[in-house]
Amino acid sequence: MNKINIVDRFFPVKFDFYEMLSNQAELNALGVNSLYNWLQNSSELTSDQVIKYADQADEVRMKMEKDLIQAFYTPFSRADIYSISVGMDKVLEYAKSTLLSMEDFEVAPNEIIICMVAKLNDSTEVFARCLKSLKNHPTKLEKEFVLMRSAHTCVEKLYRDGMIEVFKSGDFIYALKQREVYHHIKDASTYLEDAVDVLHRIVVRLT
Repeated sequence: MNKINIVDRFFPVKFDFYEMLSNQAELNALGVNSLYNWLQNSSELTSDQVIKYADQADEVRMKMEKDLIQAFYTPFSRADIYSISVGMDKVLEYAKSTLLSMEDFEVAPNEIIICMVAKLNDSTEVFARCLKSLKNHPTKLEKEFVLMRSAHTCVEKLYRDGMIEVFKSGDFIYALKQREVYHHIKDASTYLEDAVDVLHRIVVRLT
């Protein structure tokens, strides 16, 4: 009988951190997907959906942080659980900031913005899928990490290409507004990449 099973006998599992992380990842994916849909239909949709999912994800994260303090043991490192949760929270916060900045600064969706968010959207969906499978199928996730890292590389390239074109315009105010939006999307992708690294470390240790 392994160590975890022995602990289970005397200290029954009280918190399901696999499920909590999966729930937060699902809300993250829904929030980023709402941003993506808004970019393509901004005349018909509002920012409410993104904000709603961000608020719901916050509730999951805050409960998980309280449970981490109370838990006798966790299925893997407490620090890793915390880091993944915070990373996901940052992704959705920057997705929300992207939308709000575009509304406040009157920045219209363009090809660069839509493509960057499309890649972020793909990655958050894959990340949610990974966390859903983490408990029972960690050995099957390796190809998913390749997909997520490739998407992040694409976001960074799109950011550079977008900024090159922005600076060619010669319009300082326009460039400042565009950079603000581009940077929020890039930051969201960077935080997701950090969470991917932590998740990959967990998978390596579980397999």
